[in-house]
Amino acid sequence: MQELLRSLDLQPTLECVQRNSRLDFAQYALLREAADAKFYHLVGRVRSKAEQQPLDNLQLEQDLQELQRSCMRMSQLLQTSCLALRRLQLDLEDQSLAREALESQIAYMQACLRRSLASFDQSA
Repeated sequence: MQELLRSLDLQPTLECVQRNSRLDFAQYALLREAADAKFYHLVGRVRSKAEQQPLDNLQLEQDLQELQRSCMRMSQLLQTSCLALRRLQLDLEDQSLAREALESQIAYMQACLRRSLASFDQSA
C-alpha cells in the first residue's frame, strides 16, 4: 500500500492547492497519505545509508522524523486556530487580517523550503 501511495502522481492535486482550490476530504486524505508514504520511503533510505555511516545519518533520520511530527502538529494547529477564529465571528476586516497572517506563515515555510532545496540541488 505504501508503495502504491508513494507512486501516485500528486501534481494535479498540488496544482489545485497552488490555485487556492479547496480539496475535498478524499483529496486531502490522499495527499496526506501519499506525503507520509513518500516521507517514510525517504526515512527508510536514510536509515539504510545510516548503516554505512551511522553517526552522520542518525541525526538526519531523527531530524526528518521531528520534521514530520512538526508538520502534523502545524496542520493540527492551523485547523484548530481557524476553528477558533471562526467562532469569534470576526468582521470582514479581521477575517482578512487572519487569512493574511496565516497565509504569510505558510508562504514563509514555502520560501524556506525553496531556499533549502536550491542549496541542496546545487550540492549534487
